[in-house]
Amino acid sequence: MAYDARSAVPALPTPSDLALARQLAPRIRFARNEPFYPSKVGVTVLDAPGQSPSAPLAVTFEPGVKKVIEYAIWWDWDIQHLYELEHIWLKLDASDAVVGVDASAHGKLYPMVSADGALPLEEGRVTLYSEPGKHAFHASADPIVERRQWLTASCTSMTSAGHVLINAMFEDVFATITAQDHRAVRRYLQNRAFMPAFDFSTAFDLSTLDHISWPDLHAFICQRVPEVLAQVRADQPLIKAVLLDSGDTLVDEASEIRDSDGHVIEADLIPGAMEMVEALAREGYRIVLVADGSVKSFANILGGHGVSAYFEAEIISEAQGCEKPAAKMFLAALAALGIDPTDAAETVMVGNHLGRDVKGANELGIISIWQNWSPRRHKTPFDASEFPAYTIFAPGELPTLLAEIECAMGRRSRNPAMVDLPMGLADRAVLEV
Repeated sequence: MAYDARSAVPALPTPSDLALARQLAPRIRFARNEPFYPSKVGVTVLDAPGQSPSAPLAVTFEPGVKKVIEYAIWWDWDIQHLYELEHIWLKLDASDAVVGVDASAHGKLYPMVSADGALPLEEGRVTLYSEPGKHAFHASADPIVERRQWLTASCTSMTSAGHVLINAMFEDVFATITAQDHRAVRRYLQNRAFMPAFDFSTAFDLSTLDHISWPDLHAFICQRVPEVLAQVRADQPLIKAVLLDSGDTLVDEASEIRDSDGHVIEADLIPGAMEMVEALAREGYRIVLVADGSVKSFANILGGHGVSAYFEAEIISEAQGCEKPAAKMFLAALAALGIDPTDAAETVMVGNHLGRDVKGANELGIISIWQNWSPRRHKTPFDASEFPAYTIFAPGELPTLLAEIECAMGRRSRNPAMVDLPMGLADRAVLEV
């Protein structure tokens, strides 16, 4: 059965409960360059052991414990997700003195004790350490430093794993989340990658935050997630369409077998081409075939390999009555997706032919990507119109390139004066001749 926090909510905290929670609120030590801080706390006071109302975890009562204050701590972000909810449980005796502390880390509950077995206190206050970017709690910095390698990867290269965190507690909020939403969050976080510090010199007092009941925090989160996501979608442009050529882009032209009428009846895909198309589809990219040839040939090849299932439209020269670089081919692709030509700069064309794919895209302001994979076709531009914006050498390079282009789009959106290439791609923009 799926976890349902709403069915486990105990009595609402009284004003005196909230006052006590604020009075005893722990301090959190963050890394010096932590980019994300919590903004709200949901409080529950438990008078018996049982399931947490805000997490799929069991809260225990050891001998002498009379009540537990649960702090459900909300962040809009961690470095790999849109939003973060971590927990601290203060265990109190009959006189409301703290006699134990538990806290959450990566979906599990752990007792918080110092190396000598004592409570983790600083100046009489419970003080816990938060992992950089990830926010899991520890009683000291030592376990965090021991995880330095993994945390550094999480805050740098592994930000590409970011997404909207799907949680059963907020299923109504996530009903309309799309692959594009996940991708926008991923790009937002990739642009906020950082090298974490491990000195934990920043002390954050949880008592300074708004303390409300867990049901009120739950309601706030249900409103807040769509707000944050809407802001991300406004701030982070995404590529609106990926236009793909076929020959020597998806299909190895050297392997083509034709019938007596000149139609291709069989051909091999380039290694990695199917995996690339599948990866783009998972990421929510809208894909259109823009290719020169006969309708029957592409039905035989791409349909036979199952590639056509991923296209929202197929713009084929035989049906259009013209070949690339004719503007009609590219404009038909945009029109098929309902994309205005003024948004051409937020679409890409990927192909093997400088004089057709690259030239045609450049003349309409579409981002041109040359796949320099095969020995066929000319390799040196005849004029400036044939210089590609980017060059790749195999289909498998395309998803990473598109991610870096979108990251650059996000940076320029926040700073329109910025003129930059995607990170690490300046060398690819230099044409190999």
